[in-house]
Amino acid sequence: MSGNGGRLALTSRRLRGVDNLDEGRWRAVESRDVSAAGVFVYAVSTTGVYCRPGCGSRRPLRRNVEYFATASDAARAGYRACRRCQPDESQVSDPALASVISLCRQLEEADTAVDVGAFAAQCGYSERHLRRRFSQVLGVPVASYARAQRAERVRRALHSKVPVTQAIYEAGYGSSRAFYEHGAFRLGMAPGTYRAGGSGERIGFTSLSTPIGMILAASTARGVCAVRIGSDEAALERELAAEFPNAVLERDDDGLAELVRVLADAVRGEAEAALLPLDLEGTAFQMRVWEALRGVPSGCTLTYSEVAARIGAPRAVRAVGSACAANPAALVVPCHRVIRRDGSLGGYRWGLEAKEALLEAEGARRSP
Repeated sequence: MSGNGGRLALTSRRLRGVDNLDEGRWRAVESRDVSAAGVFVYAVSTTGVYCRPGCGSRRPLRRNVEYFATASDAARAGYRACRRCQPDESQVSDPALASVISLCRQLEEADTAVDVGAFAAQCGYSERHLRRRFSQVLGVPVASYARAQRAERVRRALHSKVPVTQAIYEAGYGSSRAFYEHGAFRLGMAPGTYRAGGSGERIGFTSLSTPIGMILAASTARGVCAVRIGSDEAALERELAAEFPNAVLERDDDGLAELVRVLADAVRGEAEAALLPLDLEGTAFQMRVWEALRGVPSGCTLTYSEVAARIGAPRAVRAVGSACAANPAALVVPCHRVIRRDGSLGGYRWGLEAKEALLEAEGARRSP
């Protein structure tokens, strides 16, 4: 990331852990669930302190909470240990819980699949028992936790400027398809931050001229937060400022040069912009739609009803159309790949000519 906060260079974003991992963590914090103590620690940005689940201190606001796998991770991030619950001291006496914690650490570090059965046998448990206890403590199954950790490894790799494809394979995904299906980053600038007009955010932006018009792209340190298409660059900048009135907006052409390259290639049908990390905010339904669209490969299209079916809401065809129309990140969330059942283009926030040109460049065909 550049000094002004705008560098992307295929950087990552802080996204919600896949399979609602953070949901389970928050439930443990909120309910003071002592059974999760040792599995992770949580830090509170307003106090600078990190605690173990079950701590009797005043409950923090969720928006101020950050999660870490270990106490040492939280300490390296600049937080200090809570004097009340002493999360930096080992206090795990339950052998089964100790095995769950050990499995967590192994899943967090492994580049390849962990043999849970063999691991359970080493700990003196059946695989079924260990998996059940794991789900009880973490709130998600072993497979979900493993996927979340692979996604986190991609995030760290992208922060170090490793090429996207290399990051995907080094994180343990066998293919980019597997990444799309099981680990593609979810969407999520903190809702409170977004609602506050990006308060506290540093957003870098850049622009490029393309055959479909001027493109303005913006990114936080975590990922792309806006991609707009239009004919007037100044008007696009005003729209960005209106969307994030309280953020620090800074042009960063050099820092976002890699983002420009990917978007320019994507317009020509030569790159997959949907691999770029995102930092967006939307309703739960919008995010389901946008995430589904990120899995539609270049060269393929779906109908609005097919997208609705994919997200498990077959009757919500109009709502899918509305979510596409609300998409703030053209190309990165490829809503241009959604068409009507009769094969006509339907709508497109940035103009049907742009949509037609993108589909033509990608050699679009209907997905089976």
